[in-house]
Amino acid sequence: MHITDIEVHAICPPYCDFNALSLARYHGARIQRRAILVVHTDNGLEGLGENIGDAPDGDALRAKYIGTSPFDWINAEQDLAMNMACYDLMGKHLGIPAWKLIGPKVRSWIPVAAWTVAQAPDAMAEEVRQAAARGYHWIKYHVDEMQDVIAQTEAMQEAAPPYFKVHYDFNANSNYYTMRTILAELVKFRVAGRFEDVVQGTDEDAYRMLREQCPLPIIGHHVPAEAMTKRYVDGTMAGHAPIGSAIKAAAIAERLNMPLMYQQTGGTINQAFLAHEVAVFKMATIDHVNGCHLWQEDIVKDPMPVIDGSVAVPQGPGLGIELDRAQLEKLASAAPVDRGRFLIRIRSAGGLTAYVRHDPDPNGSTDNLRFHDRLHRQGVPGRPPSYANPLTTEFWDAEKDP
Repeated sequence: MHITDIEVHAICPPYCDFNALSLARYHGARIQRRAILVVHTDNGLEGLGENIGDAPDGDALRAKYIGTSPFDWINAEQDLAMNMACYDLMGKHLGIPAWKLIGPKVRSWIPVAAWTVAQAPDAMAEEVRQAAARGYHWIKYHVDEMQDVIAQTEAMQEAAPPYFKVHYDFNANSNYYTMRTILAELVKFRVAGRFEDVVQGTDEDAYRMLREQCPLPIIGHHVPAEAMTKRYVDGTMAGHAPIGSAIKAAAIAERLNMPLMYQQTGGTINQAFLAHEVAVFKMATIDHVNGCHLWQEDIVKDPMPVIDGSVAVPQGPGLGIELDRAQLEKLASAAPVDRGRFLIRIRSAGGLTAYVRHDPDPNGSTDNLRFHDRLHRQGVPGRPPSYANPLTTEFWDAEKDP
């Protein structure tokens, strides 16, 4: 079996209605877009893969992969979308589910978490309601300096069912002095579940002191590999890891008996591949983030509903999902959300209201709304940046305040 062609399709599925405008204004069109790979072989099989964002260079992929066998790419440490397609093809060729090509199965259901962006407290409460209604038990979000995480948490707890928890990602840019009081306040809330990247990844002493004082788990993503072996995090995360790297992370986590989570964003194809991986990785017990819930529509015929906080590992063969060509054609012509004209309004409890511009589309600008120095270059009066300053930031336009 050899690869004979690779189709590359750029699609732009519609977001869910309730937060579509917020996602588009926060992160721009690139996050809404996905690329679908359909890989063909000389025995008539098709393998599916995908990535979030802009489509990869199809000519470069064809030059690299055409003429090779999918079996040449077992445990590859590059091209995650092609990993998906190759494991789909190998499983279909052998008539087995993809997880059997990775290792022995340890679970048939994998825990998953919803994901969103930081917003005003009332919007965060709605995110929790929507996630819980879809079957999730957890939601993860990047806390940002433009909101008050304590006010957000108060609103989320009011909206959350008793079992629901929040995973806070603090962006690995803070320090012990700032984070000590923030974590001490957050742990008072029932809805608070765990914290990620609470300080700079190389600040081992800060991690150790915060872990001694914090009763909730602290995990690391942007930390050096020795954070696991030195045990200054409670768990770790692999982000958008190709299959070979994911397997190595799983092996280290199992050797150290340390919980592990994976975060790789996309639709149902991506979620199916993630499920096959996590079916095998013993310590992959922290709710995994894949973003599948962000879009209203997808390009496969096989939905993967979230049931009691988890999704079932598909039975296969391969990834165990089937392409819907009609949907693929439809979503290839869809347009991103029209963001309209807007400003960012920052309102401080001290009385100051500031208006600044935010364009998330230029390269390197996708995450600018998380940080004062990237959004307005510290050009607005107020306290030093923190995640618990008494301020509220929102999108301001003519409809909100004519």
